[in-house]
Amino acid sequence: MVGLHGVVKSYTTVHGDVPVLADLDLRIDRGEKVSLVGPSGSGKSTLLGLISGLLRPDAGVVAIDGVSLADLDDAALADLRSHRIGIALQSENMVPFLSAAENVALALGFGGCERGCRRTRAGELLERMSVGHRANHLPRRLSGGEAQRVAMAVALANEPDLLLADEMVAALDPATAAKLVDDIFATDMAVLFVTHDPALAERADRHLALDGGTVVAA
Repeated sequence: MVGLHGVVKSYTTVHGDVPVLADLDLRIDRGEKVSLVGPSGSGKSTLLGLISGLLRPDAGVVAIDGVSLADLDDAALADLRSHRIGIALQSENMVPFLSAAENVALALGFGGCERGCRRTRAGELLERMSVGHRANHLPRRLSGGEAQRVAMAVALANEPDLLLADEMVAALDPATAAKLVDDIFATDMAVLFVTHDPALAERADRHLALDGGTVVAA
């Protein structure tokens, strides 16, 4: 489902270009669960950004189902993220002045859900994440773990084919984290998740690491 070939990415600073990813190849099959580890600054978040189309590579190909993201304009990329890619990043994915339920409903609207069903569907998703009782609270009124679960509800709102997650259970207690991971792993989604938890990483179908700007088996 996901294919990267020869991907290069660097960032420009006042001190010159800083290379992050170099000649990176990666394939993720439909339904496959893949973990990604690596030290801070190794490019894990950059890789998620490239696969989602939020970032563009300096060179190389990033493709979803054989279609290069370079061939898609901004509107087509936004449509891809709305319908097929769920994104749960550490910076969260919520609008601060909307309630938890309104944030999920907004994502459902982008995915084409009719207005009449958004509230019901949003409530169901928040209940699934065990935060239904916080539906009417703004993000700043949520604990770290609650915010993380609401952000996951937003990411899963439109039943994506691919979930990209950065530390998806880092703020959760062990029992809640285990339940959420079990729920996600039971789906047909392909999942690429960044984690610093070795036990969680090893639960994936494949356990990868970023080393020297490229992906290696962990």
